[in-house]
Amino acid sequence: MSKKKIIIIVLVVIVVGVGGYFAVKKDQGNTKEVQSAKVERGQVVHKVAASGRIQPVVEVDVSADVAGRVIRMAVKEGDWVEKGQFLAQLDATRYKADVDRAEQVLASSEASLSLAELEKNQQFELFQKKLVSELIYQGALVRFQQSMSAKKQAEAALAQSQDNYKKTMMFAPMSGTVTLVNKEVGEMALGSAFSRDIIMIIADLNEMEVLVDVNENDVVDVSLGDTTEIEIDALQDTMFQGIVTEIAHSAQNTGGGSLDQVTNFKVQIRLLDPPKEIRPGMSAAVDIRSDVQNDVLFVPIQSITMRKPKQLKEKQDKELSRADSSMNMEDEDLEPVEVVFVLVDSEKGKGKEVIQREVVTGIIGERDFEILSGLELDDEIVTGPYKEISRGLNDGDRVKITKRKKFNVDENQDR
Repeated sequence: MSKKKIIIIVLVVIVVGVGGYFAVKKDQGNTKEVQSAKVERGQVVHKVAASGRIQPVVEVDVSADVAGRVIRMAVKEGDWVEKGQFLAQLDATRYKADVDRAEQVLASSEASLSLAELEKNQQFELFQKKLVSELIYQGALVRFQQSMSAKKQAEAALAQSQDNYKKTMMFAPMSGTVTLVNKEVGEMALGSAFSRDIIMIIADLNEMEVLVDVNENDVVDVSLGDTTEIEIDALQDTMFQGIVTEIAHSAQNTGGGSLDQVTNFKVQIRLLDPPKEIRPGMSAAVDIRSDVQNDVLFVPIQSITMRKPKQLKEKQDKELSRADSSMNMEDEDLEPVEVVFVLVDSEKGKGKEVIQREVVTGIIGERDFEILSGLELDDEIVTGPYKEISRGLNDGDRVKITKRKKFNVDENQDR
């Protein structure tokens, strides 16, 4: 072989090699790296998250019905009391005097009534014998009726003064634990029919509940009887169970009149088997299981995005033809639909490519979407990265399956 031929062959090999190299690099440049997972079947649980505080199911405020200085306190916080047990006493000097005064007024009215009755009977006999005029008899009858009315008023005044006197001594309205004592001996209790002056609080700590605020957008998903998972801040290592027992019908607004206004609804959740360690007022986080679907197809939340129904593949060229432009204008009028990108073997015979597939979703779980239609069990779908799923990927794009990069804490610490 001549030297000239050898040089020509070498040059051809170099040209082919360089061309192949750049072709491979170009092909790799058009390939996007994604992560994937298969469509699974199982349970999807929709949860509504809320937060609130622990409180007893039954709690009674013991307040003063009459004003007076506290002269005796028979219990302290944490004491167990039985229904009817003596709790506290107010200074009753004034109320005892009112009772004595009312008793004397009643005694006087009874004496006056007896005298008026005798006079009425006597005048009636004389009137029967025509010894007195009817006017005199009617006068005696009126005085008798006035005396009867005065006696009834005296009896009512005595009953009221006795009731006030009895209210200076307070007794337990229920059996339970004293969770708060708000007064000390020597302090003044301001009893009033229009405002409460709480002396102490008694609660049944055997039955506890969580009162949470649920946003107006989520409360429509909550129903009576929904089961819940409860995490108490003070007992973070344990997950407690509960059940929704009451949902408020009126809203609670915070930040009223401002852009930050939030509308919530109070929801009561009964704690099942509450531990003895919890106390009223503790903070708690609640997940309400508002819907549970068993044996359904599901995919990771991040794998679903919104696209136009006819939006298949974005052209790489910046200048579009008029036909393409008119089709895109029609697409602008269409509402976006939920889609996933399904991995299939490339039609060119090498690697993988994605196809855009419209899906119908059901409930949303903590990390998954229920799939009602559009996918089959074990279909392989793109799950990341989010940037590619949301706007980077298009129908027919070639992809390369990679693993999600994870930050190695141990290696970083060694450095």
